[in-house]
Amino acid sequence: MTSNTAPLRRPPILTFLLSLSLALVACERAETDSGTGEVPPTATTQLAPEQEAFWTRLGEHCGNAYAGDVVDTTPYYQGARNYDRLLVHWWDCTDERIHIAVHVDDNRSRNWLLTREGGTILLKHDHRDEDGNEEAFTQYGGLAPVPGLPHRQIFLADEHTGQIYPERADNFWFMHFVDELEIFAYGVHWPEQGHSIRREFDLSSPVEPPPAPWGY
Repeated sequence: MTSNTAPLRRPPILTFLLSLSLALVACERAETDSGTGEVPPTATTQLAPEQEAFWTRLGEHCGNAYAGDVVDTTPYYQGARNYDRLLVHWWDCTDERIHIAVHVDDNRSRNWLLTREGGTILLKHDHRDEDGNEEAFTQYGGLAPVPGLPHRQIFLADEHTGQIYPERADNFWFMHFVDELEIFAYGVHWPEQGHSIRREFDLSSPVEPPPAPWGY
């Protein structure tokens, strides 16, 4: 019997959408077909111009180490003056992360990890025991509000910080290039508790880099 039913024809717009969908699937498969099944890393996270300038200034010091001291503190942090040597060492830099190791005398447990994340800069404090394992109180910090300044960024305490140390839930940290960019300042404020400390490092006189930070 001969059918009088006309062949099914897709409207042109459906044909176009189907073709586009198939093309997108093919692209996704091509991106993940690297032998590992993982999507390759994306391009460097774009930052606001002010933060790009700040990131560039940080990157100019990669590999260098600098001596510093506590220049201002409330009584809570007074014990931070009881050491002989304070150094920061730009230990490792990539397009996405800058790792600054902090050395207090022979203690190599402290690290500032700055990463480009979510359209801004994330600061985390990575604390390690001498065996390389993480300390109990670690990975605290937070994101910088956009855009900040080319020579100064602040970092507001994130949810993780508030969870592991509720008294520090309103903390903010700062990094600041001052005196024609020859001084690098770092500090923290606890607005609710009234605690604060400021350290400064002389960028005009690099020193011999210290040993590797613990765990790295």
